[in-house]
Amino acid sequence: MDTRERLLKFVKVVKGLYEHLGEEEAPVKLMKRVKRRSPFHALITTMLSVRARDEVTHKVAAELLERAPTPEALCSMPLEEIERILKPLGFYRQKARNVKEAACRIVKEYGGEVPDTLEELLTFRGVGRKVANIVLYNAFGKPAVGVDTHVFRIIKERWQLLPEAKKPEDVERFLMENLPREMWGEVNRYLVGFGQAICKPVNPRCETCPLREECPYARKRLRP
Repeated sequence: MDTRERLLKFVKVVKGLYEHLGEEEAPVKLMKRVKRRSPFHALITTMLSVRARDEVTHKVAAELLERAPTPEALCSMPLEEIERILKPLGFYRQKARNVKEAACRIVKEYGGEVPDTLEELLTFRGVGRKVANIVLYNAFGKPAVGVDTHVFRIIKERWQLLPEAKKPEDVERFLMENLPREMWGEVNRYLVGFGQAICKPVNPRCETCPLREECPYARKRLRP
């Protein structure tokens, strides 16, 4: 079985597992409630999710976007009030500045509409490739692969499908080259859920993983 075949098999198994996970096991499932309301909600929620736990991000984003559901409302909200809401998140002051600035740019430069290209999204402070790609898929249905720490860890270190990867862009390119386009957008969600519930950064649950017989990391870890 070559690398592409292994990747496809592993992702299909993880997809089946993801569908049976609860929100407590895989908090990434909570994020869909906020992200899919509008492109603006998708952008702000994903910006807030950087270096933060999904269960915390979900609550904070829901509160912020209930108070300021449009770019105009968030742009006019005092920075101190945004910081107060975002305080449970790491880097909350920086994130508060970033989301307020993003909202104001959307109002002033884009007529209140979130831009729908990678190039434009990357011009926003606080938006890297992962955030931009997740927004492109969730908000606009465009095929794009978001690579966060879970995805990078699983592909490079756990499944060892791309052990030479140096940065997230390497894994992004690998997944785009080896997965059908219709799987690009969902692979982030599947692997993040898997990483939260089973393939954890610390103390992974290899003994209960359905891929334990084929995963190089699990085989080595469970070896007698």
